[in-house]
Amino acid sequence: MKDIVYIIEENIIDQMDCEITVRLVAGDVLTVCGVKWARIGLILTDSLSQTYTITAVDYVLKTITITPNGAYTFAGTVINLNKPYFFTGTPISTNKEWKSFSADERQKVPFAWLVEPNDEDFKDDQNTLERESEILMVFLDSNNTNQWRTMDTHDNRLRALYNMVEEFVDTIKREPLFFSDELSYKTKNFTKFGKETSSGMEANIIDANLTGIELRLTLPINRDGVCC
Repeated sequence: MKDIVYIIEENIIDQMDCEITVRLVAGDVLTVCGVKWARIGLILTDSLSQTYTITAVDYVLKTITITPNGAYTFAGTVINLNKPYFFTGTPISTNKEWKSFSADERQKVPFAWLVEPNDEDFKDDQNTLERESEILMVFLDSNNTNQWRTMDTHDNRLRALYNMVEEFVDTIKREPLFFSDELSYKTKNFTKFGKETSSGMEANIIDANLTGIELRLTLPINRDGVCC
């Protein structure tokens, strides 16, 4: 029996497709097949391990504008985003670990959080499914609450996070460990990630100004060696 935390990390997070296919290079503007969770400020890496900072993203035209972090020019056909940082735990423990992970917030966003505890329903030995796990993931990124309007948060952060959630779900569908023929899920967006009251979102859950998307699903996990 494998701990659900390692299943999420090793079979989903680590298997997410971070590669962006480049169709056209025009100076510092890349026309790509899909921007994935690219957004201003994130780092891209090419096949030679050279890095570039994203300075603009057009989600409609599918272009990414980059600045090389050195004396070189991108001339390849693929470029990679970093996979999201992964945290797991209760809100209190995750807040503590996330804060101590780095003093520089830019070094720990965006991140994916598996909220604990996790309920799991284990099946009879004759069932091809080992278990069904109730999963609550939250995908989070920074938020400039002092300057951004609600639509700015959607444009600058939530667009990218929705793409990250989509890749997370697509990874589940690709992985033979999971029975995903009828996989359904629910999402909930938070322009300000906090505790909800009658007045709206107030106290932060993580001690930072963050925006995010909550993902809830029942994860059907096959027995080891059983691929459906």
